[in-house]
Amino acid sequence: MSAHHAPDWVPHREGTGIKHDGTFATWLSLISFTFFIGTFVAANVYLRGWNPEKFGVDFGANANLPALTTIVLLVAGFILVLAGAAWRNEARKRFQLLMVLATLAFSAYAVMLMWLMVYTWDLGAAAWTTNLGIYFLQFVLALVDIAFLAFIGMAFSDRNEKKLQSLVSAGMSVFMYTVLIGLVVLLVTDMISIGEFAEWCGNRLSEVFGAKK
Repeated sequence: MSAHHAPDWVPHREGTGIKHDGTFATWLSLISFTFFIGTFVAANVYLRGWNPEKFGVDFGANANLPALTTIVLLVAGFILVLAGAAWRNEARKRFQLLMVLATLAFSAYAVMLMWLMVYTWDLGAAAWTTNLGIYFLQFVLALVDIAFLAFIGMAFSDRNEKKLQSLVSAGMSVFMYTVLIGLVVLLVTDMISIGEFAEWCGNRLSEVFGAKK
């Protein structure tokens, strides 16, 4: 029995379907993750509104820790924007350096999330209910970012351009999503407006540069 082949005029579509589209699969995963973490964020907002005395988390001396964690994340995001520009301009050495810096920044972000989780754990059951699950999911997302950065580094070392194209495209989606989620979580769960966050950043910068003078 002879095998049936498609006519010559039928375009060859191997590797172009949804199964092989890493970016599409990545965004499907991120959409699913959004609904998952959104449940925890919605519970946080509801419980604090329902009984603020019981579920309102007071970080006390560490009140600036959530904002500091977000600033580290924003720095990582800025580095990755520069890395994306270097990738588009085919400045590979600059791209490699920026990815190393991004790995350090995301590692620092993950460490600060661990600090947040430990501190939240010490605050008791109410804090576990409202904040611990959110911080844990952010920590998982940070580990995914670090894994992507490691895979990109390995592909770069192997000079595997095809694999790099796929990893960078999917990875940048995850990186920017992580930054967006981190900012939303800070603004929603810590009851701080964008203006207040900007004012807080300005005050901290004034303290730093004022101390140098």
